Amino acid sequence: MLDGLSHPTASSTQRLRLPACPLCGGSTFRPVVTVESHPVVRCRSCDLQLTNPQPSDAELAAIYGPDYVLAADDSPAHAVIVRSKRATADHYLDLLVHAGAPQGAKLLEIGCGAGNFLLQATQRGYDVTGVEYSPYACARARQTLGGVGRVLQGEIEVVAAEIGTYDIVVLCDVIEHVRQPADFLRKVLTALRPGGLLLVVTPSTASWSAQVMGRRWMELKPEHLFYFSPATLTRQLNQTGFQAVALHRGTKLLSLDYVTAHFEKYPVAGIRATLRLLRAIVPAAWSQRPVRIVASGIIALARKPANAARP
Repeated sequence: MLDGLSHPTASSTQRLRLPACPLCGGSTFRPVVTVESHPVVRCRSCDLQLTNPQPSDAELAAIYGPDYVLAADDSPAHAVIVRSKRATADHYLDLLVHAGAPQGAKLLEIGCGAGNFLLQATQRGYDVTGVEYSPYACARARQTLGGVGRVLQGEIEVVAAEIGTYDIVVLCDVIEHVRQPADFLRKVLTALRPGGLLLVVTPSTASWSAQVMGRRWMELKPEHLFYFSPATLTRQLNQTGFQAVALHRGTKLLSLDYVTAHFEKYPVAGIRATLRLLRAIVPAAWSQRPVRIVASGIIALARKPANAARP
């Protein structure tokens, strides 16, 4: 779920044209694809892909709302989706442990959605804070956590006073939504203590699904403003002050039911019908079981320099 950093209010109907690549400053773009009237282009200098012009505030406001979920809370698919999300959250938490995340660490998740990652983190002893722009998602996250931790409604500025206090910041499917990734990451850097860990999960233009599906790639969405590759994501993190960037394949734990729900929400010709057929013939015990697969994204772990000056 978006954390609001693209400011989706209905006040502006003007699309935002970027005259230069925000990563390298290049001013020459090559068309890639058009997603529901929104052109996606590639910077000829650094290969960053971006939606340009970006959707207006009004267009984004129409996308992000109470229905911006794969399945309603009372739907049969909801429990299956939650199971997959929590299994994937455990995988990400394992990566953080392997990277040296301390026990009882203070963890901040920007764009926490319904709070599934935060819940799994609390079960490992983390002191969690979630920030979420959507008031609907905030309510769901607080319900998920059941009074443990805290969920703040707004943007990253709601924790601006807590400078240098977090051991871990998590951005799951967030960075591709923000209008100014560099400015956003600098604020994340400020929130981390020296030596603190950042975990970023985002769709990757180098993923197998992007290469195979091309113009039908399921991550091509109007609300996705930037599309990173391993090289451009590493460059973005380094430019904003992060070090020791380690990249992992975008592994998630997904069930057939979860994947089917995704393509029901974001249909791709031919794939939705195939998934419906599989779902009809596969036993429920199998279709609901999360399986570890390499999905369409990339996972990056990075650190704030240990010698960074404390505020």
